[in-house]
Amino acid sequence: MANFLLVHGAWQGKWIWSAVSAGLTMRGHEVHAIDMPGSGEDTTPFGEVTLERYADAIRKAIVSIGKRVTLVGHSLGGIAVAAAAEKNAQDVARIIYLGGYVPSDGESIDSLSDVVLDKEAVILGMQDHHQVVDTQADKRVTRFMHDAPHAIAAWAAPQFRTQAVAPIISPVQLTEERYGKLPKSYVVCTKDRVLDPVLQRVMAARAGCSRVKEIDSGHSPFLSRPTETAETLHRLVTEL
Repeated sequence: MANFLLVHGAWQGKWIWSAVSAGLTMRGHEVHAIDMPGSGEDTTPFGEVTLERYADAIRKAIVSIGKRVTLVGHSLGGIAVAAAAEKNAQDVARIIYLGGYVPSDGESIDSLSDVVLDKEAVILGMQDHHQVVDTQADKRVTRFMHDAPHAIAAWAAPQFRTQAVAPIISPVQLTEERYGKLPKSYVVCTKDRVLDPVLQRVMAARAGCSRVKEIDSGHSPFLSRPTETAETLHRLVTEL
């Protein structure tokens, strides 16, 4: 069975994975999830939150686990796991992108999408003299989890945190010798209102993802369809 390391996206934290983690554990996998720097319960100051710090946090988690891992990156977490995999390719069994951004060498999330400029989804601002981006509270449900049960969405929405901009606009450096040789799969969220499903499929094809599955969900399948999400991840590591 696999050793999963689950990496969340912008504004969120490891709390998003609770139901999926339980589902994977029930299926016999070892599961770990972390709060990225400046996210969830992590208190890293915004001025110190960078894409490199993201990659380093993932590296430290891998070292702590002490085994090769299957990295799962959601949304912004996609570029984070790519950056980490480049530096720690020998410790990564495979990468699974779950509605995640899949960069090529030199690309950033900002260059792949208009997420930062989408005024309906985010507000740009400054906090502690560092550029941050925040979600509009009244858009969290309709944009990120419109298909989740009302009670789950009501629980999740207040847990969104301000997001540092640096990891969004920073390009990632990738090589064919390391990141390029790792097995990759993609899970498309077909009702996503944040990351266009068409772009998801294009990125998956461009990156050479060997297996692509689809979940009929919005941007947060771990909230709207956690059982299906866990089963899909399980199949991607067992039906090889």
